[in-house]
Amino acid sequence: MTTPAPVPTTADLLDFLNLDENYDPGAAADALAAALDAQRARCLVVPYCAPLREAALRRAAKILVARRAPLGQVDGGDFGAMYLPRWDSVVEELEADYRLGSFA
Repeated sequence: MTTPAPVPTTADLLDFLNLDENYDPGAAADALAAALDAQRARCLVVPYCAPLREAALRRAAKILVARRAPLGQVDGGDFGAMYLPRWDSVVEELEADYRLGSFA
């Protein structure tokens, strides 16, 4: 049985990304809300647990990065443009045991 964990907050997301409170809190809150909505659509989230929390934070981080990359590319500096991956295998693995039947 997994240990219950609190649903992540905007402050948790900023801490996860090592950003301070001066970062746009509205953008972070929107990204986290979208990540949690996506998770609820795919997973059984009661009781909420640590793997789901980690997956939600990773999903929200990706949403924040994608805001500045409407074509799916980010500037990699000396490495050139890099594509944002569509799927995050870590999120998939963390949520695997909690997927609803239609997503299993």
